[in-house]
Amino acid sequence: MENGTIVAIATPPGKSAIGIIRVSGTDAFDIVQKHIKKILKARYAIHADFEVDGKILDDTIVVPYKGPKTYTGEDMVEIFFHGNWIILSSALKALVDSGARMAENGEFTKRAFLNGKMDLTQAEAVEEIVDSTSLSGVESARKVIDGNLNKEILRIREELLKISSEIEVRIDYPEEFENEERYDFDLNPIIEELDRMLSTYNPARVAIEGVKVALFGDVNVGKSSILNALVGFDRAIVTPIPGTTRDIVEAETFINNLKVKIIDTAGIRNTEDEIEKIGIERAIAAIKNADIKVYVLDATQESYDDLEIKSDIKVLNKVDLVDRNVRGAIKVSAKTGYGIENLKSEIEQMTKSTIEKLDSSQSVLIAQRQYSIVKNSIQELKEAVKAKSFGYPIDIIAVNIRNAITQFDLLTGRVYVDDLLDKIFSNFCVGK
Repeated sequence: MENGTIVAIATPPGKSAIGIIRVSGTDAFDIVQKHIKKILKARYAIHADFEVDGKILDDTIVVPYKGPKTYTGEDMVEIFFHGNWIILSSALKALVDSGARMAENGEFTKRAFLNGKMDLTQAEAVEEIVDSTSLSGVESARKVIDGNLNKEILRIREELLKISSEIEVRIDYPEEFENEERYDFDLNPIIEELDRMLSTYNPARVAIEGVKVALFGDVNVGKSSILNALVGFDRAIVTPIPGTTRDIVEAETFINNLKVKIIDTAGIRNTEDEIEKIGIERAIAAIKNADIKVYVLDATQESYDDLEIKSDIKVLNKVDLVDRNVRGAIKVSAKTGYGIENLKSEIEQMTKSTIEKLDSSQSVLIAQRQYSIVKNSIQELKEAVKAKSFGYPIDIIAVNIRNAITQFDLLTGRVYVDDLLDKIFSNFCVGK
């Protein structure tokens, strides 16, 4: 990331009542001042014409903010235009011509992190609060932005630092402790806390990203037809030919304001067709990664093969052809729509049940990076517990504890590498 003053459109493309341009950096006030005649005053909104080459482009509301008490920690200006993309793009070009440069993806939030306005967990939460597909997801991201996760991690880090410091002193000055009993400490309560934290990731992910529902079963049982019925349009190709679906087919829909990704998979059977084999391998991988696994059965079949895949929901399709029952299965007809609402209701209840595991008082993990780091720290502490139980020298145990502390520093951004920041912020929109 280069220095300098950056600018970006902060609202989505298209028509809207208002469109916003953000400017941040040392020269933010001076650059914007070139295009309005009224004098900018920090934290005062002014109504002013925005001019380009001496001509009025739009009448705007301009709000300047003086650093460091701003989102980025720098001088900032937000300009509110009418939400016409021609106006916004023309103003953006004019501001660039006046000395600003186009912001990179997530650069405003990246500057906020680098200027100490937030830690990395909070920065990641900014993206998740924008992308969240449910109110529960927004609430989870909000808690991280408020610093709940950061506070809990720092508290645990301090506990480990205290233990580590005591060990280091005993290693460096062993003669001072010759007559004392063996130094004892218990890492298990910390491991339990981190395990609890780890358990919040999947419910938080479902709340933020939505739930993944995989349809699986034998060939020609109507999985593609059920997908089409759930999303309300013909997303998947449907034919009476067995093995029509050879790759993963996905479609997104909303069930009572909950985002659901429906995944149609290739029918699972023994086959000599190399292409179909690849499709089946991909199907099994998609099923394993799904949050809800829906096993589709065909009511016209007399018996069903055991696919050795545990399902969350069983669906008996084609009951318009044969009215029969299978224990524990929801009866549907993808052709007529019978029972589809019951299937939607079951998916909704299972999704809500997952999200409700989030305790409103808990800090949560909302990103894969966070989950991986906490998991690594748990492993380091478990290694320390094992080494301690085996009576290993205390300096070996100290290495694992220091490694766990380093993991926490990576989590919050106390230590980082530029490549990591680039990876995190590249997923943000430009104006954020």
